[in-house]
Amino acid sequence: MTSAGARTAAVSVALAAPLLLPGPAAASCAGPATPSSLLAQDGGVVLARAADVDGHRVVLAVEEVWSGEDRAPRVRITTGETRRGAEGSGDVELVEGDTYLLALRGDHASVCSVLVVGEGRPVAAVATTAQVAAARPEGARPPVEGADAGDAPGPPLAALAAGLVGWVALTAVVLLAGRSVRRRQQRRSRRGRGGASADGAGRPLR
Repeated sequence: MTSAGARTAAVSVALAAPLLLPGPAAASCAGPATPSSLLAQDGGVVLARAADVDGHRVVLAVEEVWSGEDRAPRVRITTGETRRGAEGSGDVELVEGDTYLLALRGDHASVCSVLVVGEGRPVAAVATTAQVAAARPEGARPPVEGADAGDAPGPPLAALAAGLVGWVALTAVVLLAGRSVRRRQQRRSRRGRGGASADGAGRPLR
């Protein structure tokens, strides 16, 4: 192949590459998400603000429960793969402070079950506040203290407590070891001084 032919082939591959790559995650959804389509999904629908976002681990401040089981005022969910280096076609990262209408399956939501409400960053399908208000079901209710709060994101409290106890124990061992070394050095120093006196080397002349 001539150099001109090689260049032509390279340009053709470069132009075709975007067509060969998979599209955005939303392309795998059955159709554009709407408030009605979320209510038709299995699971429960909540209107909530993303109070804390750590990748695909999210704490939601629930404003209303539209369907499904009761939810606590704060709910922990995942919105994608949480294993390091793993990715899924339905992954979506919410934006802290933005409001969403979400269809939750257990403690999980995907790009196909998330609607960005109002002026939030368009990480998924978007609905205006008027559209969401028009679709609000009569059975919408506030969150309930003590209801399901999820357990997906973040290290559990027990793990944090165990880590703290381990750190304290390790620090105590290091301190005790250092004190023991200092005591041995002091004993050796005293023995050395005592030995010098015993053989007369350290006695003053009379």
